Amino acid sequence: MSYGGYLYLDLNYVPKESDFLVLAWVKGDAPLEVLAEGLAAESSVGTWTKISTMSENIFRDYRARVYHLVHVKNNSGFVYLAYPYEHFDSKNLLQFLASVLGNVYGLKEIEELMILDIKFPKRFQNMFPGPKYGLDGIRKYIGTTKTRRPHVGTIVKPKVGLSPEEWSDVAYKCYVNGMDFVKDDENLVDQDFCRWRDRFDLVFDKMSKAENKTGERKLYASNITDQDIHRMYERIDYIAERGGKCVMLDVFMLGFALTYELVKYAHKKRLIVHAHRAGYAAMHRGVYGYDFKILLKIYRMLGVDQLHIGTGVGKMEGSSKYISYLHELAVNRKVRKIPYLGCLDFKYSPHIKPVMPVASGGLDAGKGDALSVIHGKDFVFQGGGGVHGHPLGVEGGAKSFRQAADAIAKCIALPKYAKKHKELKIALDYFGYVDPKIIKEEIKMMDNSEALLNNLVYRYGIEILRHLRDEGARIPRPS
Repeated sequence: MSYGGYLYLDLNYVPKESDFLVLAWVKGDAPLEVLAEGLAAESSVGTWTKISTMSENIFRDYRARVYHLVHVKNNSGFVYLAYPYEHFDSKNLLQFLASVLGNVYGLKEIEELMILDIKFPKRFQNMFPGPKYGLDGIRKYIGTTKTRRPHVGTIVKPKVGLSPEEWSDVAYKCYVNGMDFVKDDENLVDQDFCRWRDRFDLVFDKMSKAENKTGERKLYASNITDQDIHRMYERIDYIAERGGKCVMLDVFMLGFALTYELVKYAHKKRLIVHAHRAGYAAMHRGVYGYDFKILLKIYRMLGVDQLHIGTGVGKMEGSSKYISYLHELAVNRKVRKIPYLGCLDFKYSPHIKPVMPVASGGLDAGKGDALSVIHGKDFVFQGGGGVHGHPLGVEGGAKSFRQAADAIAKCIALPKYAKKHKELKIALDYFGYVDPKIIKEEIKMMDNSEALLNNLVYRYGIEILRHLRDEGARIPRPS
């Protein structure tokens, strides 16, 4: 097979350490080999026809190579591509992404295209700073380096509508009742009913008051996301001038270039960067787009310090096994290949620190033990409705989360700890308790059935992979 008269299939090729590797699912109206050739050509040196300007050196040195194929059907399967380092602008992430995640999605013979993973070579990673503070830096600031308890945080609810005075009152109640962290929601910035600076000033003052009362350090992640970069710079400057320590960015909405610029500037001002991923699922779900693990790698390399990665037990998609893998990708230096989740093996450059994972979305205190199976103790246990919907109000909800985090740190099951902690007991009675044994058994079953699950994914394709990634071990009947 060939595309435009040139051969991109090279199934005997052994990728170099300096190569970029890409794993893709593709389906279309042509044989898989033709589709794979089209992906490789369009994302590297080729086009739809033979061209007089192509030289032997260009084709040899700069083309992408399809080095492995897994057929599911004649016209669908998994494609492994290797790109030479020299193909790319080594100082420019966007040029790389425009190549690999660019025109390929517009090829009309392709009906489904999901880029499942990307392996960035160490040489490329070395141009990025990674987190300035990350997991250990934030623990050091808050003072949990020894206890290693999960941090507890909240999103003030309702998402929008509260005045600065109302918002700051809720924040204060959370801080004095055990919360480490309070944040704006992704869609609250500078509306007329709650102007950014008014809200920040009131929250900062009340946070300082709470720190004096509790003897604990606190963080407020103020959302500065804006279409105007100058307004964002001004907000960062103001936070730093007032003595704030944290800033929040809607990183997917900002894009990679603005995120990188703002992370560097915030770090220059000694601010921790909390990254919200609102919007990522537009690319992550379905059969067109790219998997969130790619974004996680990029955001960690760009240097965010905290990052939402999902829960495994809350309201957002993501199976317990997949979210536990994302946790490893956030905090570990090295992760292994898991074919049935579409994961390549990967190793971060040594200077890239762990990012602090944030578990958020449909959480209450009763999910704490289950979360600890997925995330261990190194995460932010963050709730909105689970805090503010507690029967005892905001105060009771904040206390229930802190009590759950303390129980996790002490390795005491929540029902047992709740016998002597009223707010936690009420939360368990009201919201329910997610038994961690169910989560342990599912992850163990998937780990022990890896060969079987790989075979199922290789047999049925993206339908089974998406189910394992998004929902878990109960295998549906393929359509």
